[in-house]
Amino acid sequence: WDTGDHERNWQGYFIPAMSVLRNWVGARTHAELRDAENDLVEARVIELREDPNLLGDRTDLAYLRAIHRQLFQDIYVWAGDLRTVGIEKEDESFCAPGGISRPMEHVAAEIYQLDRLRAVGEGDLAGQVAYRYDYVNYAHPFREGNGRSTREFFDLLLSERGSGLDWGKTDLEELHGACHVARANSDLTGLVAMFKGILDEKQQLSQ
Repeated sequence: WDTGDHERNWQGYFIPAMSVLRNWVGARTHAELRDAENDLVEARVIELREDPNLLGDRTDLAYLRAIHRQLFQDIYVWAGDLRTVGIEKEDESFCAPGGISRPMEHVAAEIYQLDRLRAVGEGDLAGQVAYRYDYVNYAHPFREGNGRSTREFFDLLLSERGSGLDWGKTDLEELHGACHVARANSDLTGLVAMFKGILDEKQQLSQ
């Protein structure tokens, strides 16, 4: 998947003559791969929650890559590797492969300036998280697994200030819809509203 040729890169992610991504678990259908992801990623999330120091302490692109590697190491050989192809969703393109580092550098610098979001007041937190979530979503660094890795990135970051995100109060349809509007229209209203609904200032990251 890293040949310098876009078509060969794109096809290299898939099992030959199939539309299923190459994987360690022997899955040959999308359903088999999805089920394996759900089980294996959940186990790796638990492992990470028990020892967040597995990742180091810098909330930058390397940190997000470490999260992805931790979560998907049992599934994809390229876990933690940046994608080498362009991807899009709902006719909106994500960041080109060669530009992935730029939005992540912006996010990392701002998180550092805000003392890892500990300097953000409670009333401003949803907006601050939404703004940075939009940047990370635009970067979309990986061929697959961006959503789970990004959610874990912010879960871990917010846990440092005693806050939490209750993802059970929303669903992927709302999240994806808000992200699409933010990306397509530069309108964070829906994303801010969603985070206001799921943020809990008192909630510690569950162990």
